[in-house]
Amino acid sequence: MIKKKIYVCFDFENDRALKNEIVAQSQKDDAPFKISNWSAKEDAQNPNWVKDAKYRITRCDMLVVLTGENSHQAPGVLKEIKVATDAKIKIVQLLSHPQSKVIEAAGKGHDWTWENIMTLLG
Repeated sequence: MIKKKIYVCFDFENDRALKNEIVAQSQKDDAPFKISNWSAKEDAQNPNWVKDAKYRITRCDMLVVLTGENSHQAPGVLKEIKVATDAKIKIVQLLSHPQSKVIEAAGKGHDWTWENIMTLLG
């Protein structure tokens, strides 16, 4: 089985534990995906930040948004979603808990379950 290459988009300041969880799930034998890259801390002073993110995102099959409590207002998350949208990269949004706010620009939010991961990322 060829595994899909994903870019993990998450709120770097608040949701590193979510990133660690999906990394662990990617290591399961039956995982239909592999992590190719993930969000870096946004640096508003670095004009190359978006360029670097675009380089990493466009080398993946899809962008997976891990939606935590504040993701909907995290500037880096929103910029990465825009990069993926502009590049026509598929976006999948996983909600870490029922209180997570869906990020409209990322499309429909899906409950973060193994069944959904197998269906959406497979």
